[in-house]
Amino acid sequence: MNPKRAVSIVTYNRANRIGEVVEGVLSTVPEGTDVFVIDDGSNDLTAREVRGLNVHYHRGPNKGVGANKTRALYMMRDHHFSCILEDDLVPQTKGWFEIYETVSTMTDIHHFCRVQDKEIPETMPAFSAYMKEAMNLTPIYGPSPRGDLTFLTRKVIAEVGAFHPLFEGVGYAHGEWSERVIKAGLVSHPSKWVDVQEARDMFKQLGDTEGGRWDDDEAAIKHQIARNKMVRKKLAKDDYIYHPLEIV
Repeated sequence: MNPKRAVSIVTYNRANRIGEVVEGVLSTVPEGTDVFVIDDGSNDLTAREVRGLNVHYHRGPNKGVGANKTRALYMMRDHHFSCILEDDLVPQTKGWFEIYETVSTMTDIHHFCRVQDKEIPETMPAFSAYMKEAMNLTPIYGPSPRGDLTFLTRKVIAEVGAFHPLFEGVGYAHGEWSERVIKAGLVSHPSKWVDVQEARDMFKQLGDTEGGRWDDDEAAIKHQIARNKMVRKKLAKDDYIYHPLEIV
């Protein structure tokens, strides 16, 4: 019996491109994969664009990207392998999901995040050598992850749970959640962000180059980042891993 697989596309007011993202996912994932579109209260024509496509559509009130990704986690809580994609990343080639699934299975890494720009030197050469020998794949470790592709296993959802709702906007909510994944021992490598070179170019980027920042107002972004820094500092003092997985 094949493991249950899921992809959630999180979106907000991207009616002009959501169809392309959905079609890219549907044409590249393994047969039988559940595909969800998780809508953060869009007030455009997103619902109409999704209607008729072979996906599960859920629309909640507008609460920001972190809360919307928690909805995605909730929807995928019974799947063995899952991926959250933002609405600006279009899969182009079959096999990307299977790459992450294989590496996760063989290395006991339960969380991958697409590396954004700079890479850092490998701190465990034997680990990279093992991946190359066993799977002919090349791991990437970077200080700067993107939030537009997050691959995870059910174990992450069960042991780490939700993004923290205190965060506003994006950025720190991703990092804080990933740090809890690492604290839970679900990344068998000392670097925070792990990606796979062979999957890196299997996607097309649409528009946004800032990792899914759903707000074009520079003042609002500045306010979000300042508040997120305060929240992160406060949460760093709390020794916790799991945050309740609630759909809102």
